[in-house]
Amino acid sequence: MVEAERAKQQDEMFCPSCGRIVKKEAVICINCGVAINQLQYSKKRDKVVAILLAIFCSFFAWIYTWEKDKWKFWVGLGVSIVTLGWGAIVFEIWAIVDAARRSDNFYIYYPTINE
Repeated sequence: MVEAERAKQQDEMFCPSCGRIVKKEAVICINCGVAINQLQYSKKRDKVVAILLAIFCSFFAWIYTWEKDKWKFWVGLGVSIVTLGWGAIVFEIWAIVDAARRSDNFYIYYPTINE
């Protein structure tokens, strides 16, 4: 017998793998068997670290969020090589603004959140 769909409660969340409702404290999803907490929080990042990396490392800071920003890194590297390093100034400003404008949730739930 199929259980009717119900609303998610305060102490529940959706499984990032199958989308079914599971308890927030769950270690694995009872529906698909995927490890819940390890999948969501294993690559947690910090916004302050991202901003500091952008300030001190220019576009190399995008390696910190590689899964989402690899194209930005490669463009920054290419432009910096072609312009003999002068392009890195523009990409440093872009990296600082990019890291600062992102919400805290982007870094807390990285890389599961899509922006």
